[in-house]
Amino acid sequence: MINTKRQLAAIDLGSNSFHMVVARVQNGQLHTIDKIKEMVRLAEGLDERNYLAEEKMEQALDCLRRFGQRIKDLPPENVAAVGTNTLRKAHNAWQFLLRAEQALGFPISIVAGQEEARLVYQGVAHSLAQTEDYRLVIDIGGGSTEFIIGKSYQPLLMESLSMGCVSFTRKWFADGIITPEAVRSAIIDGRRKLEWISDAYLEHGWQESIGSSGTIKAISKILRDNYGTDGWIDYDHLRKLAGLFIKAGRIDHIVLNGLPENRAPVIIGGLCVLMAAFEELRIDRMMASDGALREGLLNDMIETSHGRDIRDDTVRDFELRYHIDTAQAGRIAFTALQLHDQLGLPKQGVQRQLLHWAARLHEVGLNISHSNYPDHSGYIVEQSDMPGFSREMQNTLGLMMRLQRGKLRMDLIENMPRLPEHFELILLLLRLAIILERSRDWDGQRKLKLKLKHRKLKLKFPKKYLKHHPLTKADLKQEKLEVARLGYSLKID
Repeated sequence: MINTKRQLAAIDLGSNSFHMVVARVQNGQLHTIDKIKEMVRLAEGLDERNYLAEEKMEQALDCLRRFGQRIKDLPPENVAAVGTNTLRKAHNAWQFLLRAEQALGFPISIVAGQEEARLVYQGVAHSLAQTEDYRLVIDIGGGSTEFIIGKSYQPLLMESLSMGCVSFTRKWFADGIITPEAVRSAIIDGRRKLEWISDAYLEHGWQESIGSSGTIKAISKILRDNYGTDGWIDYDHLRKLAGLFIKAGRIDHIVLNGLPENRAPVIIGGLCVLMAAFEELRIDRMMASDGALREGLLNDMIETSHGRDIRDDTVRDFELRYHIDTAQAGRIAFTALQLHDQLGLPKQGVQRQLLHWAARLHEVGLNISHSNYPDHSGYIVEQSDMPGFSREMQNTLGLMMRLQRGKLRMDLIENMPRLPEHFELILLLLRLAIILERSRDWDGQRKLKLKLKHRKLKLKFPKKYLKHHPLTKADLKQEKLEVARLGYSLKID
């Protein structure tokens, strides 16, 4: 549980900027006490094969070392760090993450696009007065832009599209020259990307539009300082701003009141993305918000400290959506956790959470195919949008789904970039629980005891229990061979 008397920190490894927010919780409210932002422009380090360049990685690591120095005394549960679009795309992201976590001193997760959108909305929603109006929230980042329609604290429609201020500047203004043709082409490109979501968003509708993060906040300030717009953004003023950029002729000639020097190199790409959104979604006007992804991370930590974990809500949604036999899933979860706790493993650790969620979701693919449901379960968990879950956690759960029964495919384990501590052990506990609950009915007479010593598991049953359960005995005999593949031994007493 988070110690809310101390500080919380949220770190956003964005495609354009790295942000860190440090806050204190008082009376259930967040009070920001420190903000650090550095223009790393990670997206510029991606080559044509989507590999991060060493020079750009070193720049990012230097930034994370500075962040780490500020928060080195915080407990791990009080820090949340996430990577976004560029790290989703980079083929060498996992190699970078190992170095990045060492530099920062804390774990870093890569979030999926829709999870990024959810966090953005939470950050914006908690920074505004609550109303009953529907809100359209747009967050233009370096490599992606998130579009969310929500009400109060609840996001209803969420999408993350691969277009951002860095990526659009690189694509359409790579030579640094700004022409009317290039601006129009960039806007049309943005509209094309928006086309496949615009109908649904327009049909749903909203009463107010909110923008978040650096590009929109910078444009809001430029319009205020140069046109006296009082912070509001409308299309007429965006068009005037585009005219000023075109008149400047080159990116390195852009000089405007309100435009930070470090924002100037990518502002034209961000402006084109915003103009595309205004055109395709028929936005009248927009107000910029101070809330963003990092504030969403902070609020998620507070929610978790109060006993509500968004990931539990996601698992419940999957149980309903895929018609999971919740009674059977509950039996397996109970048995798996019972075995886990007998081994003295941490009851608050991520391993126990993974085991619990894997048990509840292990039959998620049964609705598709009975004969090969473990692979279907793995695919669903790996590829679905799962609010609250990082990509790494989804991949770990998906692997547990695929390996939940039968012969262990060791190549799947070996090909994973990294796995949590004790992964092999919690996988074995899941497999044992599935074997033990194969009758799909509660067995009140069975009292199990599991011990572990020097990678030797000893499972003890009540006297004559296995004599009356020959199928369980046969399955456990076969399972001994699979346990050995993971470097353990299993003795049945």
